[in-house]
Amino acid sequence: MPSATKVTWGDIKLATLQKLFSANGQTIQVDTSNAEYINAMPQAANEGLQLLSTTGKYIIRKYTYVNRPISPVYGLMGSVTIAGDKWTCRGTNVKSYCFKCRGKIHLAISAGGITLYEMDFADEDFNVHKGLVSGAEDDDTVVFTFSSKYPSIIRNIALYGAEFEQEEDVPEYEKYIRINMDDAVDDFYQLAPNEIYTETDEDPYFVSADQYFQEAGRCLVIPRDQEGDYTIYYRAYPKQITFKTEDTYVLSIAPEVAALLPLYMASQLYKDDDNGIATTYRNEFEVGREALSQMADVGSIEEFSSVTGWV
Repeated sequence: MPSATKVTWGDIKLATLQKLFSANGQTIQVDTSNAEYINAMPQAANEGLQLLSTTGKYIIRKYTYVNRPISPVYGLMGSVTIAGDKWTCRGTNVKSYCFKCRGKIHLAISAGGITLYEMDFADEDFNVHKGLVSGAEDDDTVVFTFSSKYPSIIRNIALYGAEFEQEEDVPEYEKYIRINMDDAVDDFYQLAPNEIYTETDEDPYFVSADQYFQEAGRCLVIPRDQEGDYTIYYRAYPKQITFKTEDTYVLSIAPEVAALLPLYMASQLYKDDDNGIATTYRNEFEVGREALSQMADVGSIEEFSSVTGWV
């Protein structure tokens, strides 16, 4: 392997061709003798990378979540049961809202004695509803009137004075914030153990976060009132190799992984030509993978920083 720190897709292809006895020198020359191997390499490479990055040498990346929750004009962090009656809440200069409800509920939003919107909800379970308010003057008191003929529940309602570009941007009003890592990043495999840190505006400025929970190993739960920049380290799936991947593309893998990947690829590609040699390569790969799994939990580190939340 040419470099101990930067390994390109071309390096991996060349090393694999050498094990298949199909390389001519230190450059890749595609001809009838190796074209079939080269065409099959992306799939074999992805299989090998998946095996190595999920059971042996983890790829560690980080995600940054900024927790700066805004305060609502009116907020109720709890539940209200409506059964054949009405319940109202109000606030001045309301621009957006969010709440959860369960049951059949009618909502009327009014300002200055004029009804701005009316809508109906029918939710079998608690669903989040968000919206933007327009048509009211800045000094108007905006009134939300919920009514229901049957027992229904309103939960965690917030009326915000902040404007948002679209309804989806309105924040939920929850005691705990749930960060679904599958939604936050597109390469999430699992959370790295005890690798979450918080940077705040007060001393101590940077500490290991200790107030958080995990749901199903894929959702991180943090207290709403614990403001700060959360740095979350996670184990990532490798980026997929395709037919369009250039030979100059640098793979985000450690040298130990780069040394083993051609063994796996050759073992898969050489089965029809010489199953004995292919089996030998696979055995060497598995021995190396087992050795990696016994090593300390340290992977190649890449940074992915995405600012979400509200400032």
